[in-house]
Amino acid sequence: MAKKQISVGIVGLGRAGWHLHFEPLRTHGEFRIAAVADPDPARCAEAAGLTGCATFGSLDQMLGATDATLIVVATPSRFHYTDALRVLKSGRDCLLEKPMAITVEEATALADAARTFARRLFVHHQHVHRPEYHHLKTVLKSGVLGPLFHFRAFWGSYTRRWDWQCLVKNGGGQLNNTCPHIFSIVLPLLGSKVTSVDCEMRNIKDVGDAEDHVDMTLRTEASVTANLVVSSAVAVTSPRWMLFGKFGALECNGKTSRLRYYDPEKAQKLTIVDAAPEGRKYLTEELPWVEKQLEVEPPGGVPSFHQNVYDVLSGAGEQLVTPESAVDVMRVLEMARQASIRQPVETAEETPVAG
Repeated sequence: MAKKQISVGIVGLGRAGWHLHFEPLRTHGEFRIAAVADPDPARCAEAAGLTGCATFGSLDQMLGATDATLIVVATPSRFHYTDALRVLKSGRDCLLEKPMAITVEEATALADAARTFARRLFVHHQHVHRPEYHHLKTVLKSGVLGPLFHFRAFWGSYTRRWDWQCLVKNGGGQLNNTCPHIFSIVLPLLGSKVTSVDCEMRNIKDVGDAEDHVDMTLRTEASVTANLVVSSAVAVTSPRWMLFGKFGALECNGKTSRLRYYDPEKAQKLTIVDAAPEGRKYLTEELPWVEKQLEVEPPGGVPSFHQNVYDVLSGAGEQLVTPESAVDVMRVLEMARQASIRQPVETAEETPVAG
């Protein structure tokens, strides 16, 4: 028996709207793209040619004329709050591209609106559905590293940008556009609430006034620290993930992990020596180190982001990315933004671009 299709409307047919939502939903089989809205008629015509969907020039026009029950909001970042709020107030479920909003107050208002209007709000933190997150989660849960005390993440590359996301007025910059991905993975793994953030944001080489380099340290209630570097201004790479526990550590490049740890039950018991050591030597021991290399495998039983949306709306699954978890991402982003006020963003010198 064929599953019931969910009718979808998509507002915004740019990079995210087209590649991250229109194409996956068009080929999914359990969704039907009923309508699209974009101010560019050519984009709308392309979508209609592929799906036969209705086309509109604005979100309000689409909401007034479509039977779509799920609306994807993939408009520029500064419109996410107002557009998602319109969708929820219209009685539709909303799939919202990240960042959830520009401020934590807006994000909280959206989560409240979803509860008020009894609608589902899905924020596109798709990395929670991907192998890396579940791999790191599994290793931590196994306990081989012992209690986590420090976490490092390095998302770095070197690419120059000169598009609309290089401008603060558009909600551009690494903090809004890349950090939500990292936070959606890191915050659940830290084990307790983030209570303080130190952050430096700089513009190294992009044209515009938004940051292309972010370096921050998070601290949690349980005194776990996390150093996160998110940058498109670094020309060499480093391990993407490093987890440090009481009994060992993990280094992961996204495809494989190297673990080094020991079983404390197999190590000698130590007592303090409060005297001059014999022979003026440092006290040493041979720990029973275990070293392993693990492949980052697809997590069994974890659906894709869009499949999870369908499962939730059809009553067959639990929502993996909740509005509350997305609001917490926004809370820590806001803490980073406030902390970085002490470190003014340096604006890169404009460079003429040929063509």
